Amino acid sequence: MALRIHNTLSREKEEFQPREAGKVSMYVCGVTPYALAHVGHGRSAVVFDVVRRWLMHRGYEVTYVCNITDVEDRIIAATQREKVSWRELADRYTGTYLRQLDALSVVPPTHMPMASEHIPEIIALVQRLVESGHAYPIDGDVAFHVPSFPEYGKLSRRDLDSQIVGARVEEDLRKRDPRDFFLWKAAKPGEPTWDSPWGPGRPGWHVECSAMSSKYLGEGFDIHGGGSDLIFPHHENEIAQSEACGQGPLARIWMHNGMLQMGRGDEAEKMSKSLGNVFELGEALRQVGGPALRYYCLAAHYGTDVLFSPTELEQAARALERLRIGLHTLDRLLAAATRPTGADLPGIEEAASRARADFEEAMDDDFSTPRALASLHGLVTAGNQAGAQAGADFVPSERGRAALQGAREALVTLSGTLGLSLAEPAEAPQRGLETKLIELLVEVRHKARAAGQYALADEVRARLGELGVVLEDRWKGTTWRRK
Repeated sequence: MALRIHNTLSREKEEFQPREAGKVSMYVCGVTPYALAHVGHGRSAVVFDVVRRWLMHRGYEVTYVCNITDVEDRIIAATQREKVSWRELADRYTGTYLRQLDALSVVPPTHMPMASEHIPEIIALVQRLVESGHAYPIDGDVAFHVPSFPEYGKLSRRDLDSQIVGARVEEDLRKRDPRDFFLWKAAKPGEPTWDSPWGPGRPGWHVECSAMSSKYLGEGFDIHGGGSDLIFPHHENEIAQSEACGQGPLARIWMHNGMLQMGRGDEAEKMSKSLGNVFELGEALRQVGGPALRYYCLAAHYGTDVLFSPTELEQAARALERLRIGLHTLDRLLAAATRPTGADLPGIEEAASRARADFEEAMDDDFSTPRALASLHGLVTAGNQAGAQAGADFVPSERGRAALQGAREALVTLSGTLGLSLAEPAEAPQRGLETKLIELLVEVRHKARAAGQYALADEVRARLGELGVVLEDRWKGTTWRRK
């Protein structure tokens, strides 16, 4: 089966054909390190790590670039709040994030460029756009003129009147068009600054990725990824900047992972540092550990939005434990002595073959990790059934032992392709009864408030606070975190 990937640009699944046979070039927008990362950042990193792993499994040589946006408005605002330099702040949060990715078994990218280290490339790109008439200087700033690129909007499919809705629009009467966005920003007190042909200043957010992707992957590559919240305006602007320079399509395939959401029902909103409704990545790692959190990130298809709950983390931990128990069962059966008259176990042999086929079909169908995980659980079920039927005198034949060994190899290899380790964790993560009790008390408090029993609700909040659990009601719903 050919690998098919959903392309945001065409809104269809397309058969993947790389530009160069046997090689894949891939760029994914990374984090802006102005605060601690949340679980949504971890999900995006795991999603594209699995994409990369599967492409490598299929024999491709993958060049994977994932940037760090260390020069950006939100970083500058954070430095003013925290009273530290932008470099210190960006380095601190970047270091923490990279350690968390390591705990999630995310393979380091081929290149992880930082915007601040690519100022010459950014300035060169802005110059090309000015010289070609797609950008114009304004008192030390440089703006991209959106109407100069007729295909603007082809990724997000927004009409001209709605292109500024939901975007970070910088109101400035000097711009020729309200939709124009800044490629270069003139220096302001307290901001990082570099010399440029238009005077001292710093790059705008969008131009950074265009400059870095072209440096490491050339002018046009195979896959561009990121969160669905980046489709507009960030990725739309990337296309305009890059393709206005005369190159071909920026990327053949545009992949976007769905958002984690916080809240209840129709009132749920995306998990976002800028909105403040986050569950920190570090806290999730402390609760369930890296392998279980990675499982959680793969339990839903990458393109879907997911309503986050700590309870779901616990369910992922239990599901991963079932795979580990299944591996232990196979190891126990393999430890038995082998005799010519022993059990052949044709069911195990068939289950392993079916698991491999189903797994590969799922992953080739737009990286369907939920179906891939289901194939692993199907294999474990077959192994557990064999284990339950095996008595104290169980003995496999040579064929039966080969079937068990094949099932074990399939379980470990396929899990490893997803980056899931079935080895027992060195330390048991903080999870289980404690989290369940906290969730129960949060639900009791919610029902008490709904019934007007505010004294009881306040008492629950206060007692949880004494135990180091902070409840936050500023959203349409209640979230909790440990102090």
